[in-house]
Amino acid sequence: MGHTVMDNHIDFDRSWITVMCRATRFHITISRKDIQRSSFEMEYSEMVVKAIVDHDGEDFDVLCEWMVNPCLSYFRENTSNVSKEKELTFQDYYYPSTHHLKLLVSESLLYPKATRDRGTMDPFYYMTPSADLPPFPSIPRSKASDLRIVSDPKWDDYMSEIPQKAIIADGTLRFFKPADKKTQLEREVDMHLLIRDAGLQDKIKVPNLHSIVVSDDGKMTIGLLLDLIPSGGDSLSLYSYQHSEAALEHRARWKQQVTDTVKQLHAHDLVWGDVHPGNSHRHRLQRLDCRFWRRVGREVRSAQEGGDEGRGLAWAWEDIR
Repeated sequence: MGHTVMDNHIDFDRSWITVMCRATRFHITISRKDIQRSSFEMEYSEMVVKAIVDHDGEDFDVLCEWMVNPCLSYFRENTSNVSKEKELTFQDYYYPSTHHLKLLVSESLLYPKATRDRGTMDPFYYMTPSADLPPFPSIPRSKASDLRIVSDPKWDDYMSEIPQKAIIADGTLRFFKPADKKTQLEREVDMHLLIRDAGLQDKIKVPNLHSIVVSDDGKMTIGLLLDLIPSGGDSLSLYSYQHSEAALEHRARWKQQVTDTVKQLHAHDLVWGDVHPGNSHRHRLQRLDCRFWRRVGREVRSAQEGGDEGRGLAWAWEDIR
């Protein structure tokens, strides 16, 4: 059953995970005191040790699945009324119905029990308070309930993962980027405004910023809505390209395009400090830049030297692949 761990806290005495499954949120908590003197106590402790060391790695995933597995039947029972054909809005996804569960032991079984204890769940983990952001008066706002999630009747994981695309009122498809990091969102909006003010929108291939997505009450900023760049015939990821002959043919052209774009940005004192790799329909600069900006030193990541260094790393990677 498709599900995604959205947030978590792992500790010896008490751990919790927040899971999305079929547009429904489940907050699962386990306390060591509730499993003491059972066969699960040692198992849990051992997994926590590994998960803390390997957070966001395989051992972390093992612990999360260990907590989710006893709850799967509860998930099915409480999402049975959610149809794959149901039209979901971004408001539905970001403000879902929520079930709070705690894991207990009955004989040799670990099972979930519904509880009113909301624990430490952060319902706004993937959002940013609008009051904490600059007003950006020149950028339109889109209400979350006016945006529809692209559905897939044959696959329900689209209701468990953060959407990457949105359908606006006139049926146009847009690329959605979540506002889970405040400083990153501010930096990206600022960069789009600077590119527009410098008259570079038609000269470099950067998706136009369509609007800022907010909750229906406007209190929370959910993300950015950008033009979705259609994929061309050669629109493949670097991962797909790295073992193909096409990479050799495109390398020189890509290198020149990226170099020219970076020079144009630097000529206007602009540094593209953040490109999101999630947009599968992205331009060539994004395809290259998104793999390398994280490797640039933190002290120069947002500076011009960072752009030059990132560009150099891209070509070095190509040369040794």
